[in-house]
Amino acid sequence: MPNTIGFIGLGIMGQPMALNLLKAGHRLTVYNRTAGKAEPLKAASAQVALTPAAAAKGAEFVIIIVTDSAAVEEVVLGKDGILETIASGATVIDSSTISPVVSRKMACHVAGKGASWLDAAVTGSKHGAEKGELTFMVGGDRQTFERALPVLRVLGKKHIYCGQNGLGLSAKLAQNTIQATTLEIFCEGLVLAAKAGVAPETMLEILQSSLARAALTDFKAPFIFKGDFTPYFPLKLMHKDLELAMEAGFAHGVPMPTLAAVKEVYGASKAQGKGELDYAAVVTFLEELAGVKVRSR
Repeated sequence: MPNTIGFIGLGIMGQPMALNLLKAGHRLTVYNRTAGKAEPLKAASAQVALTPAAAAKGAEFVIIIVTDSAAVEEVVLGKDGILETIASGATVIDSSTISPVVSRKMACHVAGKGASWLDAAVTGSKHGAEKGELTFMVGGDRQTFERALPVLRVLGKKHIYCGQNGLGLSAKLAQNTIQATTLEIFCEGLVLAAKAGVAPETMLEILQSSLARAALTDFKAPFIFKGDFTPYFPLKLMHKDLELAMEAGFAHGVPMPTLAAVKEVYGASKAQGKGELDYAAVVTFLEELAGVKVRSR
């Protein structure tokens, strides 16, 4: 059954997600801070709102996917934010990767309006969003999660309920800790092999024939070998997520020494101006230090 949905945030992930909802027959009103990004949605029959409040008005579901905690707070609590118009009984699905503490605060605010909040962080990057094959990690009331599943199934192939509000985000931060670290150490190994004279394809074949094989590195290796860092997931956002993971580690008393080192590598790459590139561009920072390039011959 089609739903009325307010969709806020039309970036690398949000735009294809919103288009998939339209293709599935849902009625969308969209908002993006940079208005031009709404044009493909307008052409596909979505209504375009001038404010988050206008996007949320009359919506059964409001989906948010914006950059960081501050952006979510502005969308919810700011002038012309969704709190001004959200209907009692509506469900907010926030797929932004933000602080679990901030997310729980937002859940309390919308509860005061009689609405529900799910933190529904995603993994799968741009290609998963385009194909409707994202994985969702969801925190919130179980019944609210069940009610939102028909909408979430349009957007993803896997929907994992993690528990109360904030736990979807806690899971996402742990997942990105593993993902970012896996890619960074893969890049270190490739740079070491290249410096010693081992061809990148040879090194990849060795890894794919060993217990070190990973789906992530299988996917990223061809882009690294070509030097193609078109953003599937921007490096600046991965660095932001690693900072959030460090904060979570501190809050829970969990030592994260490896993450601390990896975060600094991503941070240094961002400081060099690589923030808008795919996070696999972290390899270029390592290449520059070692004086060698990992490229196909």
